[in-house]
Amino acid sequence: MSNRDKPTLPPPNRASSASSLAGRLTAQQSSLIKAFVTSDRGFLNHSYYLDPVTRRRTALALEPGELSRFTAAWAVEPVACIQFFNEAIGELHDESRFARYIDAAVDLEQRMDRETFRSVELRIHRGIPSYFMDGYTDMGLLSTPAARPAREKIKVSKIDVRDKLAEAKRLAVLGGTAAETLLVRYYEIVRRDLVFDDPSVASISAESGDSSVSLSRYFERGVGVCRHLAITYQLYLQEAGIASRLVKGNLRLFGLKGRHAWNVAFILGRVAVIDVTLPDLKGPFIITAGSQEEAYRLAATKDRSYVATPDDNNHYKIAPVDGGTLLASEVLESYGSSAGARL
Repeated sequence: MSNRDKPTLPPPNRASSASSLAGRLTAQQSSLIKAFVTSDRGFLNHSYYLDPVTRRRTALALEPGELSRFTAAWAVEPVACIQFFNEAIGELHDESRFARYIDAAVDLEQRMDRETFRSVELRIHRGIPSYFMDGYTDMGLLSTPAARPAREKIKVSKIDVRDKLAEAKRLAVLGGTAAETLLVRYYEIVRRDLVFDDPSVASISAESGDSSVSLSRYFERGVGVCRHLAITYQLYLQEAGIASRLVKGNLRLFGLKGRHAWNVAFILGRVAVIDVTLPDLKGPFIITAGSQEEAYRLAATKDRSYVATPDDNNHYKIAPVDGGTLLASEVLESYGSSAGARL
């Protein structure tokens, strides 16, 4: 296994605790967590008991220690947790419950990111994490938050792109779609929403100065360059529970060379190299092979030379996100409390 195959995450926030989460989970979120810690993908179909008098469903409560076990798992491999969520939702017998559980999962993922990775003290990290958590802010080659000529800091605020993430999860859960097909669908969606437009991105960067720019701002204008498209594609792969990495480096294309960003996904023992910015003449540029080295060799036969630079050249921070975490009252109003919730 190469270094790019392995999960690489910053250390979790030691100040967070399962007890801070316990009172803020919806019935659906508690059920997803219980399904995970019990390894029961069919649990959502019997995650409640039916009151014989009122005929109302009541969620089964989390047992002591279950939330702590889930929190520990999320800190190490959040994508594996997401994959399990998707599989459990896909096992639901009642299709009317799909939408509620998809929304609950997306919001739970955001909440877990904030509880697990956000720190009170702002720190600059080196590298490219294998999972883009809520608040992830890509700083590129520059390690300083200030004095950033023509290179903005791109902030992932998941609450601002929640609809996009939910769309990606719906495709993964409901479509019965093979992972290879999802690569193509996500490719099409990213290019539908973001058009390569260097002048417009430069304008946004100039407007922002030294401030971080939310990824949602590029969606509002419908523009981006390779780094924005690749970050978005990575977020969608995560929602599908597909292990993946964003890669930065140099691309030589038909004799022209420049800095570039692309994606690598790991599917059923095979590796896919995806360039969502530059499709080929026949459609999406996705090269699948038995290893990254083989995929890059195949890309070279198409006059593309991808050379990754060391991840440690990149810098990022995990910033508190404007707007704050969803309030418990707002979530409960959306999905129902655990007492008599629509499960």
